[in-house]
Amino acid sequence: MPTISVPLKDATVIDTNQKLTLDGQLYAFADLPPVAHATLASIQFVEARLQRLRGEMAVSQTAHVAYARALKAELAKTPGAALSTMPSP
Repeated sequence: MPTISVPLKDATVIDTNQKLTLDGQLYAFADLPPVAHATLASIQFVEARLQRLRGEMAVSQTAHVAYARALKAELAKTPGAALSTMPSP
């Protein structure tokens, strides 16, 4: 997978003095063709989406652990509720 370092903060307002590093190669943003500009904007959009999804995943994992602990605590209040004990893996 290529390594891309895009120091662009906004896909619509771009400082043409910025540089792009792709797999160790440095490019002047102003010299890139329009298709490359559009592709960079797409990369930025996807990176922002991935970051947002990682945050949602972290929240969901935390909630999952909390719900599992709450269920375990609730079931511990009811002796004999378990039908049997499963062997440990």
